Amino acid sequence: ILVFIGILLINWAASTLRIYGIGKIGENMLFKIRSELFSHLQELPFSFFDRSDSGDIISRVTNDVDSIGEAFTSGVIMVISDILSLALIVIVMLRINVQLSLMSLLVVPLIFASALAFNSRFRATYRATRAKISRVTSRLEEGISGIREIKSFTREGDTIEDFRQVNLENFQANLQATRVWGAFFPTIQVIQAVGSGIVMIYGGMLAFSGALGPIEDAIGTLITFLLYVGMFFGPIFDLTNFYNTVQSALAGAERIFELMDTQSEIRDDEDAIEMPPIKGEIAFEDVTFEYDPKYPVLHNISFQVEPEETIALVGPTGAGKSTIIKLLSRFYDLQSGSIKIDGQDIRHVTQKSLRRQMGIVLQDTFLFTGTIMDNIRYGKLEATDEEVMNASKIVGAHEFITQLPNGYNTKIGERGAGLSVGQKQLISFARALLRETAILILDEATSSIDPYTDLLIRRAMNVLLKNRTSIIIAHRLSTVRNANRILVIDNGKIV
Repeated sequence: ILVFIGILLINWAASTLRIYGIGKIGENMLFKIRSELFSHLQELPFSFFDRSDSGDIISRVTNDVDSIGEAFTSGVIMVISDILSLALIVIVMLRINVQLSLMSLLVVPLIFASALAFNSRFRATYRATRAKISRVTSRLEEGISGIREIKSFTREGDTIEDFRQVNLENFQANLQATRVWGAFFPTIQVIQAVGSGIVMIYGGMLAFSGALGPIEDAIGTLITFLLYVGMFFGPIFDLTNFYNTVQSALAGAERIFELMDTQSEIRDDEDAIEMPPIKGEIAFEDVTFEYDPKYPVLHNISFQVEPEETIALVGPTGAGKSTIIKLLSRFYDLQSGSIKIDGQDIRHVTQKSLRRQMGIVLQDTFLFTGTIMDNIRYGKLEATDEEVMNASKIVGAHEFITQLPNGYNTKIGERGAGLSVGQKQLISFARALLRETAILILDEATSSIDPYTDLLIRRAMNVLLKNRTSIIIAHRLSTVRNANRILVIDNGKIV
């Protein structure tokens, strides 16, 4: 009894360590996979995100990675345990009777054949489930991110119906996977019954023929052997369950590796150098660019900007103004021609060293969840609180910030929730000023600002544009009035 109690205590301790150990290994694996996926996503160019669904990307990083974790944490140790159990059971069975052991093993090829027969159906159904849950995530992301538009246009009912439809498709895909599993598992049970039947019939024949010794011993041997046969199929059932989990994990892994194998079209040259401190001379030389080969955006664009000069780009929507900025920042690579800064082709310098020396303020200001202080300091992480406040004062943001409940330490929601459009743009101006770059880009940064805030911005721009090369995209005449030159872009050409 004491030995038995001791074994139970050892089993308890070993099980505790096993569960903790496999959990730690599994979570560490998921942590690394998600970290590598996110790091890889940060390296991919704008063109990848232009053609990708954000909900699908989120689903790959969350749902698909979880499916791998489930297979690992719930299956690996079980598989090792089951394989060891099978090996020991087969050894014991062979020691009891070789003939009966061989007869019971006759059904093993049938099990493997069934697994192979169902393999393609499993893979297809689980691929469908991964794709459908991805669509659910996409609709969910759109339904939350676009809640203002949904309510403004009173489209709640349509949005709910759209989500219900993709959710139904996900339900049906998982139901189909369950049907396949529902056909596979009973197949294994039937094979087990056939195996037990073969042992019973053949064992009975051996017992009555005297091959197993006296009838009393033969019955005892046969019953013992049948018990081991039942134990033999226990781990096999566990392995078939694991096989089901693995198929789901493999479908998720395919989507993960597809994302990891996506290569960036924009890469640093092997001999790319660090961009020297920029003086600010910019030259576009016969630049042609197209997002889609059928629809060129820029046609042989050429112009030059002198250091500390301010130029404005104006023209109708879709003329190619923002594309010029994206090419200068090397968010895309041009098809022909060249872009040079201080005489250095931007394709021959590292992307980070290039963008590090540029300040960009976009029309659609993005603020991160956190404090206002942190959002302004995003332009220069090592900046002191005093430097942040000085930048805010220059652009006229200090006044409204100090009126907030916690001033600069006021927390804002996702995308700057709680602030007006004008307030968010003032913060983005402070962030760009704090960066202290030689080149400043304003992409319709004042388009959504009220007249009073516009007055503040124009006063701030006298400081903001001083001693740096600036490119301004704007529709307001008040914004471009003081530019050294105005370039009118129409249909991808300077007219």
